[in-house]
Amino acid sequence: MQALPTAAPVGGLGMSTDPTAGEPHMALSREAKRKEDAARAQSVLRGVRLPPEEVYSLAERLKGTNEFGYARKLFGRLRSTGDDNGLSNSVAKVGQRHALCTYKDPDLPASDRFRRALEILDEVDRAELTDLETQESLGLRGAIYKRIWQVEGQQADLERSLGNYLRGYAMGPASDQGYTGINAAFVLDQLAREEAAQAKETGVAWTVAAERCNKAEEIRRRLIALLPDLPGSDEKKWAWLRDEWWFYATIAEAHFGLGDYASGIATLRTYNAATGLSHQDAPLERLEPWVFESTITQLTGVARVQAELADLLSGHPEWHPRSPVPGSEIRARSLAALRGYLGQLAPGVDRAISGKVGLALSGGGFRASLFHVGVLAYLAERDALRRVETLSCVSGGAILGAYYYLEVKRLLESKKDADITRQDYVDLVQRLESEFLAGVQTNIRCRAFGSVVANLRTFFQPGYTTTRRLGDLYEAELYSRVNDGRGGQPRYLSDLFATPLGEVPDFKPKYDNWRRSAKVPILVLNATTLNTGHNWQFTASWMGEPPSSIDSEIEGNYRLRRMYYGEAPGPKDQWRHWYSRLWAPPDYQRFRLGDAVAASSCVPGLFDPLVLPDLYDGKTVRLVDGGVYDNQGIASLLEQDCSVMIVSDASGQMDTRDHPSGGRLDVSLRSFSVSMARVRQSQYWELAARRRSGLLKGLVFLHLKKDLDADPVDWRECQDPHDASDQARAPALRGVLTRYGIQKCVQRLLAGIRTDLDSFTEVEACALMTSGYRQARFEFGRQLSAFPDQDAKEEAWSFLRIEPGLSPGPGFDDLVRQLRVGANAGFKVWRLSARLKGVAVAFLLAGLGGLWWLWAAYGSVSLLSVRGLVLLLLGLAASVTAPRVLQLMRFRKSFRDVGLRSVLGAALAAGFKIHLIAFDPIFLRLGRVSRLLKKCQQAKA
Repeated sequence: MQALPTAAPVGGLGMSTDPTAGEPHMALSREAKRKEDAARAQSVLRGVRLPPEEVYSLAERLKGTNEFGYARKLFGRLRSTGDDNGLSNSVAKVGQRHALCTYKDPDLPASDRFRRALEILDEVDRAELTDLETQESLGLRGAIYKRIWQVEGQQADLERSLGNYLRGYAMGPASDQGYTGINAAFVLDQLAREEAAQAKETGVAWTVAAERCNKAEEIRRRLIALLPDLPGSDEKKWAWLRDEWWFYATIAEAHFGLGDYASGIATLRTYNAATGLSHQDAPLERLEPWVFESTITQLTGVARVQAELADLLSGHPEWHPRSPVPGSEIRARSLAALRGYLGQLAPGVDRAISGKVGLALSGGGFRASLFHVGVLAYLAERDALRRVETLSCVSGGAILGAYYYLEVKRLLESKKDADITRQDYVDLVQRLESEFLAGVQTNIRCRAFGSVVANLRTFFQPGYTTTRRLGDLYEAELYSRVNDGRGGQPRYLSDLFATPLGEVPDFKPKYDNWRRSAKVPILVLNATTLNTGHNWQFTASWMGEPPSSIDSEIEGNYRLRRMYYGEAPGPKDQWRHWYSRLWAPPDYQRFRLGDAVAASSCVPGLFDPLVLPDLYDGKTVRLVDGGVYDNQGIASLLEQDCSVMIVSDASGQMDTRDHPSGGRLDVSLRSFSVSMARVRQSQYWELAARRRSGLLKGLVFLHLKKDLDADPVDWRECQDPHDASDQARAPALRGVLTRYGIQKCVQRLLAGIRTDLDSFTEVEACALMTSGYRQARFEFGRQLSAFPDQDAKEEAWSFLRIEPGLSPGPGFDDLVRQLRVGANAGFKVWRLSARLKGVAVAFLLAGLGGLWWLWAAYGSVSLLSVRGLVLLLLGLAASVTAPRVLQLMRFRKSFRDVGLRSVLGAALAAGFKIHLIAFDPIFLRLGRVSRLLKKCQQAKA
């Protein structure tokens, strides 16, 4: 029997009892062998016949390298064709492998893969199974229910997991080498932690938690007494265990669960001696990286749960069978032991402690981008940016996130992990702060329409839209500022793979980040598919709809599968001719970064969808702003299994209106805002529930309306008026200041600033950055105390120079006026400049004077003469019939396309060029921070 070597990441440390499984293939590197096996699997799935034993071995190898999708299909092929009957392994074994790979396949929606895996086990269990096969099925069910609990957070699933593990353990720990037993002990501790937390709140039901802890200790002591002697008890049957990693890892976990960390580490070192490795080296040369990582993560998780239990049960030591040990001592001793064992790989312990960190940057135009800069500044100051492993970006967050990723990629590829310091990240964000704002102040919205050539292309060239024009501008005005040697050259998603200096060429963040101090973040740019209503993701590896966005229980829409760029379809014959190059679809093998960011930020109604023709047979994919599906980018963090989430939300939250419009369009837009607010609220509730249940180790949720008062409104002639002092809120939430030190009136104005892609002044930008920075500084101290450097010194960020103007006093009125004007999409400079207001008044008076002169000169002329009526009717008739005539003469289209579109394109370009040249510089000059501070100083003098 083989007892689930891949089940370790979800429960305990499983073991492989098959001596031939996962044999090393030294002729090729692991990555080369994995690619070769994947190619062979593809050929089998396309119809190439291989002997069943060879297909089974291929599936086993793919399973061992985390290629669960291919392995699942191969095991399924063996079962569906009946080839599993002729294997040396039993039919039940193949079915169990099929179930295991099904529930672990990330390309299947979570609800589908768990349900289908349990159904496969039901099919397996209908046959007559040996005791060993039954025990393995029970272990698999326990692992599946444990994983369901991790996804859905329902304690009942954790209870189901425990029930299956205990039944397997009762069948004898020797037969599965302690797999079900060690997992049962860990789940018992997790349930005890939940029940102890409830007992501490209620003061009752301590007995249940005590019984679970006692049972876990009993299991671990039995495994320690039994397992070490197992290889010598029957040389023929168990000798292979001497060089089986999972066997030693299971014993080590039992020691860790009892607080004997030295014995646990000594057990792991015994594996080195048994396999001929150096006593001090981590056995990565013999193990797949994910196998070793899951072991370290599990051992750290055992110690963490034990420490949390100790903290919860302090003051109630009488029920615990051992003398109580403080949680702080458990953490210190266990982590010291693991760090000593790992040596240079010690960052893997830090990751296991703090969890996998994900950072979400919301949509909201450049307003969101600038707020996010302040958040990044504090993360750099706290030295937390090096821990971010997933960067999920939407719309305005995608614009900034792509820029930040390019800077991080440059840093990681220029310095070794050990040489990267906190100051490197601080310097990076300081460059980002200045250069990104300079790019914003080029006014990308106006430039999108301020070029005659670009306007004509959008009018005449099929496939070239304002959205693609945005993509070109993002690269030209923003990303070209990154000093990575690319300059103004196009940047492609497939080129975004970061190969950190000193790492192996086939470095993969998903599997190799755990052992690095400075993580390589996975960049996810989120858009929305109009075809299906699902989330569409762009990464350095693929683009398409992730399975996590689909739940077959509540919808039946198809999913547009992820397409890896290396497997993208080539151009069809009709796109090969020279005269059709201007009309060709995008090159999906070399997809541009700017286009991906533009798709994530193309607001419906303002910009055209990004069109992806001929990517899927019979379908034209149209993508719009990622905020339509998930404006916070949370879904992608959940999909990447992030256990610590930092959400920077600068989206356009729904405001209040005293007199909402009753117009049909206004009602529709307002109703859409209500729906989006409800989605945002539901997402936050889900994250908060995950945090309470322990599925999330940390959650920081920042947003522009944080700490703003939301008081009830009394009805007219109310005899029981509301008293703000009676609000059931902390006293610190009342008053004129937010808890992070920003005036509430200022913060409310910042929340109302436009979500646009035009120029932002220094005052607007610095105020937004300061708000994000101060809020992050306050929330981190409360929510993520496990992160190091809590008292990191405050850096001299350039944006903080605006702080004197953010408080009432000299210059404050000018700040408020600028932020209030900043809420408008147009005519901002006219509202700020007294001179321009005078010019506008002069033009208005001149216009009125002209109208008065026309009235005085021609007021006596009758427009209702018979001749006038005849001309009017002829004109109306011509306007109705002329288009039909022109259409018949085939002139209408030419006139419209060549004439009107050319005139319109030139007129648009001229108007926006005038604004860029004449008015935008005035607007930026009026919004300089130095000008605001000068007013403050003059008033004080």
